[in-house]
Amino acid sequence: MKITAIICEYNPFTYGHLYHLQKAKEQTQADTVICIMSGSFMQRAEAAIADKYLRAEIAVRLGADIVIELPVIYAVSAADNFAYGAIKTLSQIPNLEYISFGSECGDALLIEQAAELLNNEPPKFKEYLQANISQGQSYPRALSAALNTYAKENNEYIGLKGILDSPNNVLGIAYAAAIKKAGLGIKLHTIKRIGDYNDPSTKTVYPSASAIREAYQKGELQKVKDALPPLSYNLLSTFKAKPSSLGDMILYKIKTMDGRELEAYYDISEGLHNRLKLAALKAQSYEEMLEAAKTKKYTLARLKRLCLYALLDITQKMYDQLLAAPPLINILAIKKTRKDLLSALDESGANIMKRFSDKSKLDKLLQPLIKLTFRADGLLNIINKSGYYNHSMLLI
Repeated sequence: MKITAIICEYNPFTYGHLYHLQKAKEQTQADTVICIMSGSFMQRAEAAIADKYLRAEIAVRLGADIVIELPVIYAVSAADNFAYGAIKTLSQIPNLEYISFGSECGDALLIEQAAELLNNEPPKFKEYLQANISQGQSYPRALSAALNTYAKENNEYIGLKGILDSPNNVLGIAYAAAIKKAGLGIKLHTIKRIGDYNDPSTKTVYPSASAIREAYQKGELQKVKDALPPLSYNLLSTFKAKPSSLGDMILYKIKTMDGRELEAYYDISEGLHNRLKLAALKAQSYEEMLEAAKTKKYTLARLKRLCLYALLDITQKMYDQLLAAPPLINILAIKKTRKDLLSALDESGANIMKRFSDKSKLDKLLQPLIKLTFRADGLLNIINKSGYYNHSMLLI
């Protein structure tokens, strides 16, 4: 069996995703494609547009053999831990040969070269990085600027100039670093992304998932019909777009907490809890709070994740415990014809969850993660008001 894994969100599943899935299978010559997909919340600290089981069903019907969940603790993390969680989970898959992902550069060798450089950090590179940080730049921006300067001065790295300025390149580099750190022999496969990840236009060949979500929220789904496979389009058409209550929930939570409570959450440091609390007390909306709290150092993306940690009660202590917990394979959907994959996973000795009742059979260290997963799923159900609620693997 030759397996390729795709790390994804499918929020929602687009023709761009279908293209990637087909090319990944074809170019890696895989007979099996496993998708590891974010569940109820995304890396940008946004709620999923639809339930994870529905999104997993679409992926299986459109070519995936099995979809497993990227545990929520990793799905809502910055690139390094997002990648760590994905590779940690996939390390339990027997015969996994490739991971495949979209990237702006479309070059796996450049991705690997960047990962190697960032892992070793030559003295001159470190000097540039520290100088950028001391000027008040956020760590991601300081890192990108340092790499650009270093690449300009060293011809062997000139191809890396600008590579950290694009989010999917950053994730790919993090995957490469996580694979090496784990000592795994998994190979990288990447497909060059067509179009801009943040492009709001709905008139491109492959509109971004962001543009599609925006059209959906505005009640203008018809504008992006041609960008969605019929299964995806029909799913979104079934659920009428509703104003998201996520921001209101977060703002209320932070307004009603004291600073010491807020300080206990993951990634809160250097007095950021006071800044965020003060911004919340003065704000009339979630967006207003974020705008007041952000600085060059504390980016909007980081602040949104911090806010989601507070809403989901992800403390620093919990985060550390779950990082150290064993991997969990939560199967969302699988082809009926691929039950052989279930047998292979069962024989691997991994912690596998196919339905809610399986939780009692799993490693005790995973119980906080399972509770967090159900909490996130329940919250999404309230936000989307979909009336759909499932916690059992789907056979498609």
